[in-house]
Amino acid sequence: MKKFIFMFWTVGLVLLVAVGLSARNLDTKGKAWLDAHNDPASINVNGTWYAKDWGRIVLDQAQGGRDLSGHGDGWAITGVVSGNQVFLLFSNKGNVEYSAELTSESDGSLNGSYSRGFMGDKSKGKSMHLTKQ
Repeated sequence: MKKFIFMFWTVGLVLLVAVGLSARNLDTKGKAWLDAHNDPASINVNGTWYAKDWGRIVLDQAQGGRDLSGHGDGWAITGVVSGNQVFLLFSNKGNVEYSAELTSESDGSLNGSYSRGFMGDKSKGKSMHLTKQ
């Protein structure tokens, strides 16, 4: 019985540590994902945007900068602008829940896709369209 209790306690502790480490994936995997998109910014997306499935999204980009921060639909948003593309991470308490890859096709319009977790090279995700408000 003591071995069973010890084993149960050990498995529980390992699970708690794993959950705690994965909950901070914005600082590790998220940063690496954003850093992989490193072209100089050729657009500025600062302002308020609207997406049908997401509602109002506010993005903050310093003039001449690449880094983005913001919020929308209850999510904290972190991202970068690389060339005419925008890469966004939607997180809650440091845990990335969604990622998006968007391209500026004209002033006031971003088109692309989003998916749960991190978008990979082969994942297409669901369609996402943002319109500047």
